[in-house]
Order: sequence, then C-alpha cells, then structure tokens
Amino acid sequence: MKRPLLYLLAAALLAMSAAGCGDGVDAMPLRPGEALTIDADRLVRQLMEIDFKDRTAPDGAAVTCSVRSFGAAPEGASNVGQLTTIWAKTVCGAPGPDGMLGMSMVPVKITLAGQPELFMPRDGAQYGDDLAKLFPDLGVDLAAEWPEFPAMRAELEARASGR
Repeated sequence: MKRPLLYLLAAALLAMSAAGCGDGVDAMPLRPGEALTIDADRLVRQLMEIDFKDRTAPDGAAVTCSVRSFGAAPEGASNVGQLTTIWAKTVCGAPGPDGMLGMSMVPVKITLAGQPELFMPRDGAQYGDDLAKLFPDLGVDLAAEWPEFPAMRAELEARASGR
C-alpha cells in the first residue's frame, strides 16, 4: 500500500515551485482548470510515470499516465510547492508484448513532505477500507465509475501514441 519514490522526484517538486512546504493538515478540493490543479496534475503525472514504470515495466517500456487531481493539503495553499499531500485519480498504461496498451485505473494519495511517497488502495476486500483511510471526504466518489474516465483514457492513448 505504501511505496517510497525515488529521491530524484524531490527535484521534480522543486522544479515546479520554489516556495516552501505548508504545514497544515486540512484538505481542500481542487477545481479543474485552475493553475494549482494543473500544476498538481503535472507533478502527480511525473511521479506516477516513474513509479508505474518501476513496478510494471522494468524492461524500459514507455509508461504514460493521465491524472485528475481532486484534493490537496494544506488548505489554503496557493502553489504546488506549498502542498504536502495530493489526492488524484490516475489512469496509467504501458504497451504489452502484443503492442496493446495495458491500463491501470487507480486513485492515489501522494505525500510530499521529505521523500515523496505514493499510497494506493489495495485490491480486493481491503479496497473500501483503504479508500476510507487514504482519501478525505471531498465530494468525490472513488468507488463508482469515474465520469472523467473516457476523457482520461483518450488522453492516455493520445500521449502514448505521440499525438
């Protein structure tokens, strides 16, 4: 459920913003199209593409992700450098041996204090419990079908094909 990410990822965070980390713990919803959400999506995509490749494509296959960040902490942060946590929906994929794009759809929690860490709900019977533990109530139903999945899949396929 918990997986430390590479120290290199800290550089990605610093590259996104020179601001310091916030120290609040309250979560706030992120709204599509806002600058903070766009930056959070970009950061989560970078982290997920590295982590997903390490776990699923050790042979060097290209990994691509589509991300929709929906929450962050601390409440009141104005730039990605102030964030300590980001919650996001992700769809990641890598081409399989047959050339077809295999996809994984999973919500994630990423903590950014110190070494970035990625948390995902476990499969099976623990999934519901993990959703309750990992994700604050920000008005997002992660257990149901995601309305943005078709758009995320299309974005993933377009990025994977280089379009």
